[in-house]
Amino acid sequence: MNTYHYTGGGANRSITEVEQLNKKYEVFDIAYIHKIFKDVLGLVVKEIHKPINTGLPHVTYIVRFDNHKDLVFRANLGTDKPEIQLLKEKVIADLALKHDIPSNKIIYVDISRKEYPFDFQIQEKFEGLDAEKEFNGTKDDYDTYSFDIGRIIAKMGDITFAGYGHFDDSLLLQNKLKGESASFYDYITLELDMQIKTIVSNKFISLQTGDAILKIFESHKQLINSKNSNLVHYDLADHNLRYDPLTYKVVAIYDWEASVCGDSCLDLASSPTWKTLYPRVDKLVEGYLSLKQKPQNLEEKLNIYYLRTIIWKVVHNIKFNLVNPERLKRLQTALDPYKLRMSV
Repeated sequence: MNTYHYTGGGANRSITEVEQLNKKYEVFDIAYIHKIFKDVLGLVVKEIHKPINTGLPHVTYIVRFDNHKDLVFRANLGTDKPEIQLLKEKVIADLALKHDIPSNKIIYVDISRKEYPFDFQIQEKFEGLDAEKEFNGTKDDYDTYSFDIGRIIAKMGDITFAGYGHFDDSLLLQNKLKGESASFYDYITLELDMQIKTIVSNKFISLQTGDAILKIFESHKQLINSKNSNLVHYDLADHNLRYDPLTYKVVAIYDWEASVCGDSCLDLASSPTWKTLYPRVDKLVEGYLSLKQKPQNLEEKLNIYYLRTIIWKVVHNIKFNLVNPERLKRLQTALDPYKLRMSV
């Protein structure tokens, strides 16, 4: 049973683990890559390059050959337990591709640790540019890109599951996907009380505001408990997407490791909480509504899911000493629809 509300990137790692991960490229022996590609795919490696984006928690390399297209290698640094999220990403990416959703294509995963002291993936190199680092268009072009993300969120709504929240790890090992929570509310409120206490104890919100937030979620239980359960990426940041610099359409989505099953409105609300070049939520919704009917109580859902996402992000920022005025402003923005102030 996964007891975390969010499991993407390094969010649930200890400070010590993250410090070790910051040195990951210094300690990883790339000689392993030569052996793995020879053993697994019968390919002789010509060159190995570190990509521009090297975020937590994996080492990632572009691998080149004389007689094969470039491939991408990702590995952890030998966590205590096998990293089932690497397998989860392959199962979900395969499913996304079957539903005409642009995704990375993962061709091999090994979390057995029988031959190597770490878990790894091999995937095809996807095309396109990272809008967070190399966007070359106008605001209108960015709006086109955001609109397309909204359409993709709508398409993910056609991929349905039993259960809610995190996918059951034991079934993932059988290449099956089922949510492990009985309701979406059960998932949304995972760790909520503890996270509110953390924000209160660090004096970013008052005790009264913390209590009011908990009551808000309780009063929205029926709203949150969507009957349908479908694929939610829950990490639709620009650095997890690639766009075509000619059409400004999405050509690849990756990092499916934080994915859950539940309400598509969670993606519509959470994607704008990441760094964006221009405001995104209106274009996301517009793109979504071009393919789907407007959900009942859409505005209320966007508000409550935005607040939930900001809460775990503030706790993450506290943990790694990343709190700054801009991030606190987002917390106040999340509280505004409920006429709450961070302190009273």
